Amino acid sequence: MLERVAQGQTRFNTPGISVDGRGVALGRLGALLFPSLDGVVGWLRLYSAEAGLEDLLAELAILRVRDRLKGRAFLVLLPAASSYVMDRAARCARLWGGAAFTGTTKHFVRYRDDRSPYGWDVAQAVLGEGDHVLHGEDGSQGYATEGTIDLRSLVFRLSLQRVPGAERLDAEARASLILTVPPGLAKGIIRYLWKNRVVTQVANVTLAQRSEFASGAPDGYLFARVTDLPERILEGFRGTPGLTIYRPISDSLGIEIGYRHPIELSSCLSLFEAGKVYLFSGQRDTVDIIAGPVELVDASHLTQIGLHPEAIGERRGAASPTQNVDIPLKLAPSMQPPGRVIGTLIDGKDAMRLKQLVYLLPPSMLRGHRVVVTERGILVVAGQNVDLIPLGTLLAELTPGLLLPLGMDLVPRVAPDVLASALGHGPGRFTVFPHEGGPFHVAESSLQPLERRTLAALNAPAVAPADLSLDVPLGEPRVVNDAVGAFALWGFPAPPKPPAEK
Repeated sequence: MLERVAQGQTRFNTPGISVDGRGVALGRLGALLFPSLDGVVGWLRLYSAEAGLEDLLAELAILRVRDRLKGRAFLVLLPAASSYVMDRAARCARLWGGAAFTGTTKHFVRYRDDRSPYGWDVAQAVLGEGDHVLHGEDGSQGYATEGTIDLRSLVFRLSLQRVPGAERLDAEARASLILTVPPGLAKGIIRYLWKNRVVTQVANVTLAQRSEFASGAPDGYLFARVTDLPERILEGFRGTPGLTIYRPISDSLGIEIGYRHPIELSSCLSLFEAGKVYLFSGQRDTVDIIAGPVELVDASHLTQIGLHPEAIGERRGAASPTQNVDIPLKLAPSMQPPGRVIGTLIDGKDAMRLKQLVYLLPPSMLRGHRVVVTERGILVVAGQNVDLIPLGTLLAELTPGLLLPLGMDLVPRVAPDVLASALGHGPGRFTVFPHEGGPFHVAESSLQPLERRTLAALNAPAVAPADLSLDVPLGEPRVVNDAVGAFALWGFPAPPKPPAEK
């Protein structure tokens, strides 16, 4: 039977029990009893998510035990560095149906709970048979050890769990990734990453050692570390057979994207040997162990450049004046993403529609728009929101001031500065390439605000001001007071009528 520990109690019947700085009864070890292995894995999952397992790994032991009635259970022994550690361990164990005890060697007493905040102690001298004796409220139970479970082996035996939506990575998660590429796709993947300017370091890997549960895994592949992989390339790689993408946990540990290990591996990195690389695959359900060190090289040094050498011979010739080689520029559909729309070229017959649109749109949408009327049409230019005008041909900017129809490009493709020099394009000028006809120039100074240009001319004639001064008769002014009568509020009396003519 157990009895509650009182505050300030220093003597105990349970061997190896003392009080810590908080007055809690605590032994050197903690013991967690679970009825099945699922409880042990669940406890490791909860505890590793809240705190690191590194401080516990030195003395952590997982035992398979059997009681006197041949009932099997699992006992986890961990170092009880403080009551704070045991509080967290006991709380996580109770969530998975386990019980927490504390002791030093053989005898363990129930750890503190809400009924006894300072812990428990046995009521009399303790007895019991077995390698470990656990004293609870209902009595004491001895357990014999049948075997141990290596935590490292347990980590490798656990399958990864699928996490819906975890394969979609943000920019921070895509900053560093690991790829394993089958040999048949290695050259194509290297060339594809190099063309898209993705920083890649690669190495050929032969699997000298793998998990005993690996089945159907390749004997070797291309190991690649990529930096800042674009999202569109990541989406394409996810559906490539044989290519696996891993999220690095450390320099020597990676987990396939879209999956997670039941135990937080970043909290127990000391379980993995230094100098080796461990890759946990969820789709193949394997753990690849690569014997290091893995020496990586820049993938740009592995790209193949086709050369066709010819025999060098002497060819005599004479100098002649340089002749120009004229190559006409043409508009062609662009394979690149569309650029920002900053202008539109409207046919002159749609001028009235443009005016009606100006009256309908709010002033906030018209602010910043400029317009010029030319023989080739009406050119509207602004910094933004020009695509809201459903008239004419939308124009995108190839280089500052050089406008092309949206979705089109110039062929042959030359450098923008060379193109501007050939066209005579420069600052303070807009050069427009319409679908029909050649390009034309418009001076930027000729553009006027759209609201002002679309207003009709208003005639406001000038008028002379009127003279409002009063004519004052000459001479010295005088004041005259006339009688208003007895009923002044009724108004002034009417003036006398002139006498009638006879």
